Amino acid sequence: MSNSMTPDQWLADFEAKTAELQRNAAAFRRNLESSGTTVSTEDKSVTVTVAPNGALLDLKIEGNAELAGKILALTRSAREGAATNVLNDFRQVVGSHAGDLDTDVSVPAPPAPEKPKAKPEEDYSEKTVYNKESW
Repeated sequence: MSNSMTPDQWLADFEAKTAELQRNAAAFRRNLESSGTTVSTEDKSVTVTVAPNGALLDLKIEGNAELAGKILALTRSAREGAATNVLNDFRQVVGSHAGDLDTDVSVPAPPAPEKPKAKPEEDYSEKTVYNKESW
């Protein structure tokens, strides 16, 4: 604390700096949540979406949705296995204190798959050609 600053001034300055840090942290958190990205090959035949941490969230391979689905499932399984391994190693390091720590691991959920747009079924019951009366 500066000699020319009163305790009230110091406290007000400290509170202002703390509030600014909180605003900056909140802005960083918002930006981080939206900093994942989607990229495609030049011909758009392959599209990849990753989370801010680089985890593969979605994969589209034109003409081969089944292969893309298998790759995504394997990626999720491998990511969950790696997270479990890290957590187990961490618990060994902290030993008996592991129960005192919040060690809940979560892996980003994949985006909901796009549902193909179904063509509405046409109702022919009112059309004259299909009415019994037109026979």
